[in-house]
Amino acid sequence: MLYQYRKDYEKIAMGLFSLVTELQNMDLVSQEMNWYANKENRIIYLWRDPSNNWSGLVGIELQDDQLLVHQLVLTPQSVNQANYNRIFDDLQDLYPKYKIVAGFDNKSAWEKWENSPDHA
Repeated sequence: MLYQYRKDYEKIAMGLFSLVTELQNMDLVSQEMNWYANKENRIIYLWRDPSNNWSGLVGIELQDDQLLVHQLVLTPQSVNQANYNRIFDDLQDLYPKYKIVAGFDNKSAWEKWENSPDHA
């Protein structure tokens, strides 16, 4: 389940962002978080797995009729296509009028979701 970022989730979000190879130092993590905070159409969601653990983060940007997934981070033990599918399904439920597209880093997981028979 997705939860929109708020200030009391800061440490969780920073920890998940630090799993991104390009964001290995906290200054870069802070810059990334500020990038989302500076525009209303950029949103961070935290994801709880089926066991109710904080296990992922997705950073999106809404543009016209598209929802662009900039960051999609799962904890190492949560990385599998079923969890990616859950996150994409949750995003589609939250934004039914938007077409979800993913950046290069998340393209493979997105394509598998997009082409899955369960995806409407």
